[in-house]
Amino acid sequence: MNWILFNWIDPLQNRVKGEVPAKERSFTKAWGVVYPILLYYVAGSICIMLFAYFMQWVSCKEGIWADIAEALRQYSTIASAVVNGLSMLSGMAVIYPLFKSEKLQFAMPKGYVKDIPLLFIAGAAAALCFNILFSLLQITGSSQNYAEVAERQFSLPLWAGIILYGIVSPLAEEMVFRGLVYNRLYRQFGLSFAIIGSAVLFGVYHGNAVQAVYGFILGLFIVVLYERYGSFAVPILLHSAANICVYVISGNELWQEYIMNWKVCAATGGMTVILVSFLLIKKKRE
Repeated sequence: MNWILFNWIDPLQNRVKGEVPAKERSFTKAWGVVYPILLYYVAGSICIMLFAYFMQWVSCKEGIWADIAEALRQYSTIASAVVNGLSMLSGMAVIYPLFKSEKLQFAMPKGYVKDIPLLFIAGAAAALCFNILFSLLQITGSSQNYAEVAERQFSLPLWAGIILYGIVSPLAEEMVFRGLVYNRLYRQFGLSFAIIGSAVLFGVYHGNAVQAVYGFILGLFIVVLYERYGSFAVPILLHSAANICVYVISGNELWQEYIMNWKVCAATGGMTVILVSFLLIKKKRE
């Protein structure tokens, strides 16, 4: 079963650049890159559909099942977050054999563990800068789809949001877009195409114009530092820092009052440029 699913359906598994026959190359390359995204999306969607069917089923029952249905409706925000988390975990479980075959390095290069706090700050500063910029330019308010997504996300309790968007989501999305998509694009098309292509797909995946632009920029930012360090821990760390920072601040109206201005935008943007430049130059010299 493993051979059928991950070697026949997935033609790029463990293949190096140029190994695909020329007459099959274009379609095979495209399918090999898109396939993990579709697999992850379908697995997650099935999980959500099963919950929807379960809700429909218990709504027609009596007794303890009716009590369960009422509790789920009463705590619909938490229930939705749990289902979203389970859908991500389901997607991760399905793509894990593909991810494992990439044999990626997780440990930070020797001597660079001390860079972890700087990477975390860089990820948080970059995310905050672009979120403030989008808000000041009224980009976020121009998308109804984004407004609906944001309302669902920020309605969660802080602890639940941090777990879902600061831990589960970064791990799942990095497995797909940097672990699989970026590395496959790199092997088949080279570095430049992989950086741009993976960022585009990461942005498009989010499903609305605001998050697509933000995801594209964040994708470029993440993959540049991932390429420099060569450790898969780096994109997870950057993504987690970005999500946690935005979630904590965007969910606090008092903080937004003092942070959503051009001065903070410029300060966080400058901090991002300085930190990233320092890390890249430092990495080159050493």
